[in-house]
Amino acid sequence: MARDLEAQRAMNSEQLAQRVKMGDHLDIAREIEHFALFTGRKEADAARAQLAAEGFATSVKRRGWSKFELRATQSATIEAHEVDDMVCRVFKIVERNHGSYDGWGGSLAYPTASGGTS
Repeated sequence: MARDLEAQRAMNSEQLAQRVKMGDHLDIAREIEHFALFTGRKEADAARAQLAAEGFATSVKRRGWSKFELRATQSATIEAHEVDDMVCRVFKIVERNHGSYDGWGGSLAYPTASGGTS
């Protein structure tokens, strides 16, 4: 789903508010996944390489006959400023390579009784 960066940032705020309601501790690091779609393999691979250079673990797979899905992951907290920064970096790389940013996700994080995270 193509969207502009400001619309994505508004969606970030909504997602974070929902996560807080579910008891997520935004200050606990966890694996965050970003997704993007491309119509060409060359463009998807170029974005993958640029994101890998930024420290993301990346993969590209064919999706249907004419789409390529890029998945980029990185461990991070998801406090508002951090999410906005991360999404902006990924979004700009995807856009620069003629792709469509398709959002981000990650597990909910809760402190454990032993002081770690779950």
